[in-house]
Amino acid sequence: MVSTVLFKAVMKISVVIPVYNGARFIEKSYHTIINQQLEDFEILYVDNNSTDATVKNINKLQEKDARIKLYHQIKQGAAPTRNKGLINAVGDYVYFFDVDDDIFPDALKKMISVLDEHQDMDAVFGKMVKSQKHIEDTLKPGNETHEVIIKEKPYWGLAWFSDLSIVVGPPAFLYRRSVFKTIGIYNEDLRIGQDTALDIKLGMTCNVAFLDTYIYLYYKHSSSTIEQKKKKTERVFFKWPRLVKEHLPFYLENDVPIQFEKVLFSKLYNVMGKQLYFTKSVSKRQILKRQLIKELEAIKIPLLIQFYLSILVVLPYSNIVKFYGYYVVPYIVKKIK
Repeated sequence: MVSTVLFKAVMKISVVIPVYNGARFIEKSYHTIINQQLEDFEILYVDNNSTDATVKNINKLQEKDARIKLYHQIKQGAAPTRNKGLINAVGDYVYFFDVDDDIFPDALKKMISVLDEHQDMDAVFGKMVKSQKHIEDTLKPGNETHEVIIKEKPYWGLAWFSDLSIVVGPPAFLYRRSVFKTIGIYNEDLRIGQDTALDIKLGMTCNVAFLDTYIYLYYKHSSSTIEQKKKKTERVFFKWPRLVKEHLPFYLENDVPIQFEKVLFSKLYNVMGKQLYFTKSVSKRQILKRQLIKELEAIKIPLLIQFYLSILVVLPYSNIVKFYGYYVVPYIVKKIK
C-alpha cells in the first residue's frame, strides 16, 4: 500500500539500486554514485534472491561506508524490488538506478537543482544513451541544451503513451518522494514494463520537468534479465499485461483526455490481433481469444473487432492481421468522441 511509504524526509536524496546476481557490478555502481559528489544521500541496495556474491560484495562496502543500506526482497521481480527500496527510503528525493548502468558526471546534481528551483514540479527527467559499451568508451551525443522545459500535465503522459520510443528508463528520472502518495508504487503484477506504466501515470497526473541533458547510459548486454526475456517471447505479449493491468484501470477510474482513450483502445485492439497471429494452433488461439475478451469485460468490444479476431483465430495470415491493424482498428478508434 502507498501508506507504507514514509514521507518525513531526513536527507536530500535516496538512491535505490535493485540487484539480482549483479556481483560484478556492485563496486562499480557504488563508485558511480560516489562520483556524483552528492552531499546528503543514502544508497539502498535491494537484493532480489541473488545466488552469486552480490550480498557479500555489498557487505564489504557497508564496512567502509555507513551510508549504504542493504535490504532483501524475496518476491521476485523489478517492481517489488524497487518498491522495497522506496518504502525504506528517507530522502526528500528518490532516484532509481540500475546496477549495471552508468551516470554522466554531475547529472544527479543537475536534476536536484531543477527540483530545488521549481517547487511545483513533482519529478524531473532527462535523456539516456543506449550502448553496448560502458560510459568511458561511449561518445555522448552533442545534442543537449541543458534547458529546463516545463509542460502542463498531462502533456508528458500523453506523449509517452502515444510513442513508447521516446520513453526513458527509471535512471533518467528524479522524483520527489511525496509524489508516490499520488501515483502509488510500482505495479507488482507486471513482470516487464512496470516502470513505463508508472511514468505514464506520473505524466498524466503530475507536474514533470524535462532537463535537456544526458543523465545516464543504459548498458545493453545479453546477460541482463530484460534482454533474456525479450529473446524468448514476442514483444507483443509483454505489452498486454501493462495495458490491461495499469492503463485500462487508470482509464476506468479517471476522467482522461480523448487522446488517451483513443491511444488506449488502439493499442488494446492491435495487441489482441497480434497475439492471436503469433499463437500456434487453432485451439490455442480460441482459448486465447476467450481469455483476452474476458480481460476486457469492463468495456464493450465492438462487433467488428470481435469479428476480425474470430477470423484471425482460423486464418492467422499476415495480410489479414495487417488489414486489421491498418484499417479496421483505426476505423473503430476514429469513432471515439
